[in-house]
Amino acid sequence: MGSIGGRFRFMWQHLTANLAAVALFVSGWNYVQPWLEGRSQKFRLLVFGCIMGWGALASMLLTVEIKPGVLLDLRTSLVATAGLFAGLPGALVAASFPLGYRLAIGGHGLIAGLTGIAVAFAAGVLANRIIGRRQTRAWQVPVFAVCVGLSELASISILPQTAAPDIDVRLLLPLVALNMAATAVAGLVVLHTQLVAKERDLLRAAVAQAPDFYYVKNTRGQFVAVNQTVATYNGYDHPVQMTGKTDFDIADAARARILGGLEQKMLESGEGIAGFEEQVPDLKGSLRWFSTSKTPLRDVDGNVIGLVGVTRDITGQKQLEQTLLEAKNQLSYALSEMSDGLAMFDAEGVLVFCNQQYRELFPLTGDLRVPGTRLRDILEAVTVTGEQVGIPKGHEREWIDAVVGKLHTTGEQQVKLFDGHWLLLRTRPTQAGLALVVVSDITEIKSTEGELTTLSNQLAQLANTDPLLGVGNRRAFDQALAGVVAETSQSEREIALLLIDVDSFKAYNDRYGHLAGDECLRQIADCLRQRTRVGDFVARYGGEEFAVILPDTSAAGAMRVADNLRAAVRERALEHDRSARKVVTISVGVAISGPSARHDPTSMILQADKALYAAKASGRDATRLAEPDVGFQPIPLPRKA
Repeated sequence: MGSIGGRFRFMWQHLTANLAAVALFVSGWNYVQPWLEGRSQKFRLLVFGCIMGWGALASMLLTVEIKPGVLLDLRTSLVATAGLFAGLPGALVAASFPLGYRLAIGGHGLIAGLTGIAVAFAAGVLANRIIGRRQTRAWQVPVFAVCVGLSELASISILPQTAAPDIDVRLLLPLVALNMAATAVAGLVVLHTQLVAKERDLLRAAVAQAPDFYYVKNTRGQFVAVNQTVATYNGYDHPVQMTGKTDFDIADAARARILGGLEQKMLESGEGIAGFEEQVPDLKGSLRWFSTSKTPLRDVDGNVIGLVGVTRDITGQKQLEQTLLEAKNQLSYALSEMSDGLAMFDAEGVLVFCNQQYRELFPLTGDLRVPGTRLRDILEAVTVTGEQVGIPKGHEREWIDAVVGKLHTTGEQQVKLFDGHWLLLRTRPTQAGLALVVVSDITEIKSTEGELTTLSNQLAQLANTDPLLGVGNRRAFDQALAGVVAETSQSEREIALLLIDVDSFKAYNDRYGHLAGDECLRQIADCLRQRTRVGDFVARYGGEEFAVILPDTSAAGAMRVADNLRAAVRERALEHDRSARKVVTISVGVAISGPSARHDPTSMILQADKALYAAKASGRDATRLAEPDVGFQPIPLPRKA
């Protein structure tokens, strides 16, 4: 008993050291993450497998040897973890380390040791396949750890009879328990690292894809981070290449000194810079205007540790301002040359002077616009002839009084004539008590405004359209769904939402290439447009996913539409030899919002997404209806004759 008790304590000590080694190598994975940024996924998986393999080997070096060649350690925890998160490639690399070392040691427990490594390898790869492309959940890691810990019993059960009598339950419990703990610790740490990396990648992607120039500097003026726009503008392929560089590396010395001085003053004062404009030549030598805003960055103690800057290319804005200034100067010159209509009224509202252009601009009352005529008489003639559009019917007298009352007040007014012409009337009082009225024909300007409005609407349409597929983009979809749900929230109308996913699309891209993948998506988008109503809304939800909003559509109707869409895609017969049906197919999830199932847009998307998962899980090329209260329930459709 004393021997067993001593061995028990000895085993606890060594296995605890094993656990520390596992934690050390899992922590090491965190430290190599920055070095792996920008590397291929395959390379990252291989490095992860190597680190887990080295950890397994380190665990074996701290092994508990029951008999010569019979070793108890925590090697399987890291091999299984490599399989869980890196799949088959990572598991193969990780398992190769302990396999090689175990073969070199040999001994009575060789077969059992190799079996334990193989079982852990298989458990990790199998779990990876079950989870698939979905994100591993935190609760799945402890469940996986329990399975890995219990798998140790499989290898112990095939130990030679000469070694088995020396192993009792007091020796097995520490091994199983610590294997579970080691697997859980390793899995949760790696999972946390993945989640943090994804959040970081999301933030970086948002900044990297922004059209403006975003950058962060330390107090020494060195770039700590820049987005792709900054890197590309300065001639670098990747933002990382600018890390550690200063303005002296990307600009001439004079400009770099000016920028450095401004930044140092800002860091010392703690006050940001807003709207700093400068004209700078680009890499091609063309002069461009930029507007820059910078803000100091502070740590938790309030100390300035750097700055963040945003620079925007305002060359187009400056060019527009210059164009407007030139137009204004031209207009002033034209007025000085009496190209516009000019009239002058005295303090009593009597016309004392006007030019020919002024009379010609008013075709129906031009003969009255002569010196000596009162403005009130002219305006009465305007109301009788209908020369000006927009005069309130039945309130002509009030309109005349208002115009006469403002004659000696500085102001501008745009009026539309019966023939479609637009006039700009600018009134300026003089020190002598006269009122100067300048009249300009702005018909072309108003026409241009209309064209700009049309162009603006077209640009808005482009902003809401997926450029590849010609259907609505995600932003347009979100707006459309929110609007339709809001419209139906107080009525008995039903709306349906279809979420559509192209089956095995990654395999399609891998087999036929991304250009063929783009054409495949265009074909599917064309199917969706052709097989939906005018009032329906088709959008690209993201990647190979589409969404269709069906107003005034019941569950049965939505299911029929979904099945028609699936049939339309199959009829295209787009070859896909890596799918079960050898042609491209789609799966559809359906969610309904109506009197019996009120939803907000987010809830509808979640329900449709769950239904889509059910459709994919049922074997793809399927339609499933989401029932918020009873789960997924397909609606049987009448058979065609």
